[in-house]
Amino acid sequence: MTNVPDVAADAQGERREPWRLPEYIWQDHFRRKWLEHAEEAFREGYEESFRTRLERSVILRLFFWRSIEVPAAVAKRLWETEDLAQLQLWRERAYDITDPEELFRA
Repeated sequence: MTNVPDVAADAQGERREPWRLPEYIWQDHFRRKWLEHAEEAFREGYEESFRTRLERSVILRLFFWRSIEVPAAVAKRLWETEDLAQLQLWRERAYDITDPEELFRA
């Protein structure tokens, strides 16, 4: 048994497929495996996104708790950085430095 979704027609009457998945995905045993992999990929991406947001917040809080004012340019650069390893390196530096701009110096 397959569960291929119906093909709909758009405003011009042309047929369009709502799903661009290979035909075999609509077979039950393949669909389950594909969905498990899709869920795992989503979860990994979500977890990494969560960890990057957490690292950014920790860095800013470290400065806040130490009563060090963070310039807008530094905060902006922190929030634009997506590299988790880089953020972790900056977090380690944030414990010792007194000038937030030193965070980005090698």
